[in-house]
Amino acid sequence: MYFLAIENKKGEQLPLTGTQNYDVISIDGLNPPTATINASESAAFDGSLFNGSRLGVRSLVITIRINPDIELNRINLYRYIRSKEYIKVYYKNGTRDVFIEGYVETFECDLFSDKEQAQISILCPRPYFRAMQTVITDFFNVIKMFHFPFAIEAAGIPFSELEGNLFKSIVNEGDVACGVRIELRATGEVVTPKIYNVDTRGYFIVNITMKAGDVITINTVRGEKYIEFTAGGVTTNIINKVQRGSEWFQLEPGDNVFTYEAEQYINNLSCTFILTDMYQGV
Repeated sequence: MYFLAIENKKGEQLPLTGTQNYDVISIDGLNPPTATINASESAAFDGSLFNGSRLGVRSLVITIRINPDIELNRINLYRYIRSKEYIKVYYKNGTRDVFIEGYVETFECDLFSDKEQAQISILCPRPYFRAMQTVITDFFNVIKMFHFPFAIEAAGIPFSELEGNLFKSIVNEGDVACGVRIELRATGEVVTPKIYNVDTRGYFIVNITMKAGDVITINTVRGEKYIEFTAGGVTTNIINKVQRGSEWFQLEPGDNVFTYEAEQYINNLSCTFILTDMYQGV
């Protein structure tokens, strides 16, 4: 069993499964898309030399049967499926709960058939499916302070404390390497925050001094990359503060160990990684 739904640019959703109005006949394009392999031949040896590879756009083709009231249900589809416009597709099966974004290429209906069908062709510029749930990893541990027997004094007692943990393993459970959103929050003055990938020895350094309440947000997802600084409710682009040689981290499938530090006042800095797994197919 699976679940399929679509969403238009207004955020309005229409389920295509689990409804009497439509029956899904087929969905093409759920498998990993075709790759383009770039290679060059040489007169010096047999075969060719690999130069690189890439994935093109994903093509999704959904075929559905429109049930009575046929005209009413077909017209209802026009509200969600409009040629050239944005569309979001949700898909869920027994192992994966994902979505993908694209644009409607064609929407064709067999108007004069006794059992009317509609075929929707969607082109997805970013070919990977994304997990519905994000994985949030904070670089601290919760230490339990409550125990029996106990007595609550007038000043109160702590039930737990936060202990900074400067090393964390970020697990990418997807099929492919993907970017991540990183949030750095200051509870006091912090000078030049730094993040390191322990596995690759790559780094991301921001040459800035933070004060209590300031937040730096780093997004390393391809096609969405940015770094923003929020202070006093005002958000600004601080790409000019990124140290030369900094790496826009891509997390490989499996474990990725990171740590963070600062030139001064590391105890005033907290770090959070927010990851959305990506998949070649479902």
